[in-house]
Amino acid sequence: MQQDNRRNGNGSDLPNPHFHSTVSLHKLRRLNLLILFLRFATFCFCFASAVFMLTNSRWSDSPHWSDYDAFRFVMAAALIVALYSLFETGASVWEISKGTTLFPETLQVWFDFGHDQVTAPHSLPPPSPNLLI
Repeated sequence: MQQDNRRNGNGSDLPNPHFHSTVSLHKLRRLNLLILFLRFATFCFCFASAVFMLTNSRWSDSPHWSDYDAFRFVMAAALIVALYSLFETGASVWEISKGTTLFPETLQVWFDFGHDQVTAPHSLPPPSPNLLI
């Protein structure tokens, strides 16, 4: 009978469920550092594109980016993705430094997934701004 209890998971010979291998902890830390790097790079590129778009004016009588709907959309998308990436960079720093996610883990996964799905189309530029004008 003792053998049947252990086979069904009712015995006392079960390993500690909170045991973590140091190899898996190192892999998790490397993954978190990679995610931090990618989030920060996304922030830098989106912020730089927004700054360049705001400050790019050659002549005073030339058309400005705000004169066209397509360029206003690109500007808004760059700012939204930059702000989101800045928040996610902070969340990654929190996770690396504290060893825990900002929200409970299940909520954090859904939060990251949902926002990545919303911001992914905005982080890619349209094929040509002339197509949207």
